[in-house]
Amino acid sequence: MSPAERRAPAPFALSGDGPRLTPLAGATVLVNVVLNLEHWTLDRPMPRAALPAPHGLTVVPDVANHSWVLYGLRAGLPRLAAALAPLGRAVTVALNADVIDHYPQIADLVADLGWEVVAHGVRQQSIQSYDNEAAVVAAAVSRIADRFGAPRGWLSPGMNQSDDSLAHLARAGLVFNHDWMIDDRPLWLTSDAGPVLGLPYTLTLNDVTTYQVGLQADGALADRTVRTLARHRREASDNPLVMPVGLHPHIMGTAHRIGEVEQIIAAICAAAAEGDVRAVTSGEIHDWYTAQVPAPAHGAAS
Repeated sequence: MSPAERRAPAPFALSGDGPRLTPLAGATVLVNVVLNLEHWTLDRPMPRAALPAPHGLTVVPDVANHSWVLYGLRAGLPRLAAALAPLGRAVTVALNADVIDHYPQIADLVADLGWEVVAHGVRQQSIQSYDNEAAVVAAAVSRIADRFGAPRGWLSPGMNQSDDSLAHLARAGLVFNHDWMIDDRPLWLTSDAGPVLGLPYTLTLNDVTTYQVGLQADGALADRTVRTLARHRREASDNPLVMPVGLHPHIMGTAHRIGEVEQIIAAICAAAAEGDVRAVTSGEIHDWYTAQVPAPAHGAAS
C-alpha cells in the first residue's frame, strides 16, 4: 500500500463557501502591507541572484548579490519608510532575527515606527536546509522577543515548510502563519500541535515574483495592485477579504521604483478615505478573524 499523498493542512473548500465575516470598523478590504527585512549571509550562496557569476558558477563570497541586498537595507529602507509613512503603524515587518544583531539601526527604526514584527526565520535560508527546524524556530522567536516582545506570527523564508513546520510554530507559541497562500481570507490550519491560523499572503502582489522572477516592466506591481484593489472592493461587498502586498527594500527601495510604492500607498489611502478599505497589520487580521471564527478543537476539521 502506497503512503498517503501529502495534502494542504486545511480541508478544500471554495472561497465563497467560507464563514460570513463582519467588516472591521466598516472596512471590507483589509490591506496587509508586509515589508521583508532580511539578512543574506556572505558565508553561503545567496538565496537569489540579480547578477549570476560568470560561467554559471556558484560563488562564496557572492559580493555582487550581497551588495544588492545590503544596498536595499542601507539606502532602500529609508526610502520605503518615507513612502510607507501614510500608513502609520499599519505595516507588518517579516524579520530575519539576524537583522537585530547585524543591523541594529534597522531594529531601532522598526521599533521607533511602531511596525508590527512577525518572525521570518533566523536568516534568509530555507528551513529544509537545517538539521533541527525546531531549534531554528525557537531561536528566531527568542531573539525577536528579546528586542520587540514575543512575535505572534511567522512567514517562512521563501514561504517553504517541512511536514512538521506548523507543529513547530504552534509549540513555539506562534498563532498565525502566512505561508499557505490559498485563499483571500484567513482559514484554520491543522497541525500535530494544534490549529494555527493561516493568513493570506501573495505571489502576485509581491515584488520578488513580479520583478526578479517574472521580469516584468517597471510599473507592473502598481498596476496589479490598483487593479486588484478595484476588483476586491467589488467582491468584498459580499464578504470581507484580505489583500496582502509583499515588499523588499532591495527591489522596491531603488530610486527608479520608490515612486511606484508611493503610487500604491496613495491608492490604498484614497480607497481608505471612502471607508471600505483599511490598512492593517497581520496581528489585527488574526484578532478580527478569531473573534468571529474561533479555533476548532485540536484534531477537528476546520
